Amino acid sequence: MAYPADYNFWAHGATVFPEYKKEFTGTDLGLYLRRAGFGAMVRQRGGTWNWFHIPIPTPTRLDDDASHHKHAWLRVNVNNDAVIREVTVHETQSNGSSPRIFQQSLNITGQNGQFGFNLPDGNCAGPLVMSIRVQFDTNNGQVIFTAAGAKFEEQ
Repeated sequence: MAYPADYNFWAHGATVFPEYKKEFTGTDLGLYLRRAGFGAMVRQRGGTWNWFHIPIPTPTRLDDDASHHKHAWLRVNVNNDAVIREVTVHETQSNGSSPRIFQQSLNITGQNGQFGFNLPDGNCAGPLVMSIRVQFDTNNGQVIFTAAGAKFEEQ
C-alpha cells in the first residue's frame, strides 16, 4: 500500500508582520522590531499586547494531487517578560474570506523552542497565515520569531 507523501513548508521569522505598530515608539526605551538573519526580534512597550502574523507558503496541489494541511509549527524564543497567549491559523479562500481553521490559547514564557499544533485535516483552498498574540509585561519583554511552518500531504 502506498502512503501519501508529506511536505513541510517553512517561512523564515524575518517575514513576521506586526498588526499594531504604535507600541514600537520610544527608542530611548529600546522598543523595536528588528529583522535579521536569525529572524525577527521584537521589544514592545510593557503592559501591551500585539498580534504577529507569519505567512506560510501553501501548496494547493502537490504532484497534481489535492493538498491537505496536517500540522503547523512555530519556532520562537520568548524571554521571561513576554508571554505568547494565543496562536491561530487562517486560510484564505477563493472568495476572499479568511476563516480561522485553528486556535489555541497558550502560556509560553521564558522558553526557546519549537511548538507544534495539529491542524484539522482539510483540503488546502488557499494560503495559510499563522497569527501569534504576545503580551509584553514590561519594557524588557522580548520575542524572537525564527520560523513558522506547516505539513501538507497529497491526497
